[in-house]
Amino acid sequence: MIIEMQEKLDQLFGSYKAEWLKSDIFKFFTEPYYFSALKSNSPGVLQGGRGTGKTTVLRGLSYIGQYEILNSKICDFDKNKFIGIYYRANTNHVRAFTGKGVSKEKWIAIFEHYFNLIICWEMLHFIDWHRNLRNDDEELSEYACNLIASSLNLSEIANDFTGLLHIIETAMYKFQADVNNVADGNMPKLSMAGVPIDIVAKQTQNLRQFKDKVYYLLIDEYENFTDDQQECINTLIKHVPDSYTIKIGVREMGWRVKTTHNNMESLNDPADYRLTKIEESFTDSQSADRFEEFARSVCNLRLVKLMDDDSPNYDIKRALVGISIEEEAEKLNVTSTTLYQSFLKAEKAKKMNLKIHPLYKFLIAYWAETHNNSLESTIDNYIYNQKTWNQRYDNYKYSLLFKLNKGKYIAISKYYAGWNTFVKLANGNIRYLMALVYQSYSLHIENDNDLKKPVSVEYQTIAAKNVGWKNLTELEGSCMIGIQLTQLIQTLGTIFRWLAKDGDKTAPEIVQFDFSGEISDRTREILKLGVMNLALVRMPSNKLSGVKSVKEFQYQLHPIFAPYFDYSFRKKRKLSISDKDFLDCIDCPNDAVAKILNKRKISMEDIQSVPNQLSLFDFDKLNEDYD
Repeated sequence: MIIEMQEKLDQLFGSYKAEWLKSDIFKFFTEPYYFSALKSNSPGVLQGGRGTGKTTVLRGLSYIGQYEILNSKICDFDKNKFIGIYYRANTNHVRAFTGKGVSKEKWIAIFEHYFNLIICWEMLHFIDWHRNLRNDDEELSEYACNLIASSLNLSEIANDFTGLLHIIETAMYKFQADVNNVADGNMPKLSMAGVPIDIVAKQTQNLRQFKDKVYYLLIDEYENFTDDQQECINTLIKHVPDSYTIKIGVREMGWRVKTTHNNMESLNDPADYRLTKIEESFTDSQSADRFEEFARSVCNLRLVKLMDDDSPNYDIKRALVGISIEEEAEKLNVTSTTLYQSFLKAEKAKKMNLKIHPLYKFLIAYWAETHNNSLESTIDNYIYNQKTWNQRYDNYKYSLLFKLNKGKYIAISKYYAGWNTFVKLANGNIRYLMALVYQSYSLHIENDNDLKKPVSVEYQTIAAKNVGWKNLTELEGSCMIGIQLTQLIQTLGTIFRWLAKDGDKTAPEIVQFDFSGEISDRTREILKLGVMNLALVRMPSNKLSGVKSVKEFQYQLHPIFAPYFDYSFRKKRKLSISDKDFLDCIDCPNDAVAKILNKRKISMEDIQSVPNQLSLFDFDKLNEDYD
C-alpha cells in the first residue's frame, strides 16, 4: 500500500517540470490570474525564473493545449480567436548558427530563414491537425501552396496541401545538412525574415474555418538565443502584422538585447509589448494572495486524485499545519535555556510570577545580557513600560527562535512548517512549492501515516531542508559558473545563519545584502547569472544614488535555501558589503565569513562549517526528540 501511494504521489507531484508531464500537463492545468491577459493580439513577454510556470502557460496557449483544456472538443476549440504555435528555443539548434568562418551578417540571414522554415512548418502542421478532426475543412488552394513554397525559396512545385507538407519537411532536413556544411561554401537558399510566416498566416485566414483568427507564435526559453538572434526576433516583434503576434517566455535578465536590426530602435513596454513579471506579480505587496490562491488550486487538484475517494474538499492549507511562534519555542525547549532559567531565579528573588510566555521571559533576559544591564533592573523596566516591551516582543520573538539552541546540534533547531510558510519559501515559484509538498507527503506516506491526517511540522521541516539542499547541489551544473554560485550560496548562507544565531546587538533577521561602493564587471556577471538561475533574488532598493540617480538593487539568497542554513526567509534587514567581500565569498570563503562576521561583533570561536544535509531516514532519532 505504501509503495502504491508513493508511486501515485510521484505521478501527481514528482513531475513538477512541464517537460516531464508531457501530455498530462493539461490534466492539471490551472490558469494563473494573468492567463486571460495573454489572450490579446499584442505581443507579450512572460518573464520569470525556471519553475515559475512559463512553459506551462505558453503550452496552455498552444493549439494542443487549448484543445486539451477544452476537453478535446473541437467545436469549443474553434470558438477561440487565436491559434497558438509553441516553439522552444533549443540551445543545440540555435547555437549552430555561429562560427565556422562565416560572417555575422550571413549567419543572421541563415537564422532568419531557419526561423521562417520551422515556424511555417508548425503553422501548416496545425492546419493538417485541424483537418484530421474536421472533415469539412476548406483546404489551401494550389496557388496558396505554391505561394508559400516560393516565399521560402523552395524550387519544388506544390500541387496540393499534402505535397506542400512533404516539400517543407524535406527542405527542413536538407537545411540542417546545409548548415552543418556551410563552411564548405554550401550556402542554403534563403528567405526574407518574417515574410513567409505572414503569408502562411494570411492564407490561413482565407480559409472559412479560420477566418479572422490570429496566430500566436509562442517562443519559450528566449534566453537560449544568441544576442544576434534575439535582435532578429525583436525586429519581428517590433513590426508584427495583423495576421500574427509573438509572445515570449524568458528568464529574468535573459532578454539581453532589446534593439532591432536598427540599433536606434528598441522595444519598450507597453508601446511594443506587454510585460508580465511572474514573481513580481505573485509576490509584491498588492498581489500577495495571487500566488497562494494559484498554488492552492494547483495542489488541491492533485490531492483530490491522490486521495482517490470521497474527499473533494480536501485542502492543502489544512493538510500542511503550521505552528505559532510560542508553540515552536516550547518545542525548541525554551524553558531549558540558560537565559530562561536565569529569569526564573531573578523572578523568584523578586518574589514575582509574571504571567507571560516563556519566550517573552527569554527576551527580557536576552535583552539584559546583550545590553549589559542587570536582569533585575530590566525586569523592572518591563513592569513600568509594558506597552514598549510588548511592541519589542512582537518585533523580536520570531528572530529569538534561532537563538534558543545556539551552540547545540539537534535534529531540528528551527521549524519551517505550514502552508503559508511554504508559499513564502517558494517566492512565486510553483515548481519549488510542489517540491516542498511532494517531499512532505513522501515522508508522511513513507512512515505509514493516514493521508487524511495533517503532515507533521517535523516532516515539513525536514522536507524544506532537503529541498533547499537539493536545489543547492543542482546549482553547480546550472550554468557555466555554477560552481562559483554554489560556493557563493554556501558562504552567504553560513553568514546569515550565524547572524541569526549569534548576532546579539545587531538588528534581527538580516537576510538581504547590497553593495557599498562600485562593483566590478565580474560581480555584475555573477549577480546576473545568480538571478537567472534562482540562486539570488533581486529587488529595487529604496534609495537613488549617483549623479544620474540610477536605481540600485538589493539582493538576497532565494528563500528556498533558508531552511537548509537555518535563518529567516522573511524579507527584513540588509547587510552592506563591498565588491571585494562579495568576490571573497567565492574565492576565499573562510576569510569572507570571518571578515563579515567580525564587523558584526561575532566571535569566530564557535563558528562551524555549514551543517550537513539532514538525513531523510533518521526517523528514530527524530521521534525520540519529539515524542
